[in-house]
Amino acid sequence: MARRFWAMVLLGFAAPAAAERADPRILPENPSYARNAACARIDPPPPERMPLSQGDSAICFAYATADMVSQRVGRRVSALDVANTFYFADPAQLARARDPRVARHVARRPDLLDEIARERNRVDVNLDGNPTRKPFFDKLEGGEEDLASLMLNVKGLCLDRDLPSDDGYTHVWPYLKARRTAAGLAPPINYCARATGATVEKMRDPVADRANAEWFAHVERRCRRFVSPVPLLPVSYRIAAHQEEFIERKRRGDHATREERARMFAMIDYALDHKRNPTIGYSFYLLQARAADDPDEYADHSSAVIGRRKVGGACQYLVQDNTGELCFKFRPEIAARCTLGRIWLTESELADTLYSVIYLR
Repeated sequence: MARRFWAMVLLGFAAPAAAERADPRILPENPSYARNAACARIDPPPPERMPLSQGDSAICFAYATADMVSQRVGRRVSALDVANTFYFADPAQLARARDPRVARHVARRPDLLDEIARERNRVDVNLDGNPTRKPFFDKLEGGEEDLASLMLNVKGLCLDRDLPSDDGYTHVWPYLKARRTAAGLAPPINYCARATGATVEKMRDPVADRANAEWFAHVERRCRRFVSPVPLLPVSYRIAAHQEEFIERKRRGDHATREERARMFAMIDYALDHKRNPTIGYSFYLLQARAADDPDEYADHSSAVIGRRKVGGACQYLVQDNTGELCFKFRPEIAARCTLGRIWLTESELADTLYSVIYLR
């Protein structure tokens, strides 16, 4: 009887692991992209859990990256850890990655460290409740999905159940606020350069370093890290660095060419056809009209694409928004195609603002 009991216990632990097994295939580095001419239907998994919401945070890149990586590895990873890794992890560690496929990927990009530094320097610092613009973790805004996913190879993945990310900073807000307050009262010394010393000067500050180092340590205590079962090897294509550049191109009459648009949609099709959920960069104003008092003219947004279908002869893509499951806030024609934060967008709608596509090999 005891032997049977322990066998059942072991099976109970083994079953979830089997269900979460990642696809071991690694896709080619430079494939020939082509549209799925039939726009063959790809249904997403049932929404057993709501999409993670970024809440009031401005790190949609981390939520889209978490969605992309979670689908790849078969387990839900923490978006807050994705952001923390992008902002503060030491990118030099990538060259010493244990997985030779990651090491080769990095070796083929000799300018990678400069690229990471450049993108970190593009990060904005929120002034709300932060008039001196100190780069506290929860005041940082923006990032890049391909670089974030690549840097997750450095120290492994953190599950969302260990570091909950739903509704932005809600679960960690008391801790972050307390750390900021304590850092402001303490002598301004950089006492833990190891946690923050590998990032750019824009994200360094004697007071913020103290708070960010304590946050960094808190994350490492909470996260029971595991090595990704597959190397996280991003492939990216951009026709603009961000929405502002995309709009400025259009204002100059330099519209996205037919070839550029075709390549982006072919990459989306290719990723979906190979069981990968790509992330896309586009404008949030495609989903929701800009408020009269909104100072953000461009509203860069990032989401994972998780499905495809044809309606009335036109191809539509299912975008998993990360601003929550409520749909009433969107434009009426968009809200009509939204369920639990999953929105069907037509190809023509996306083409008006789409400027980047990223997927994992």
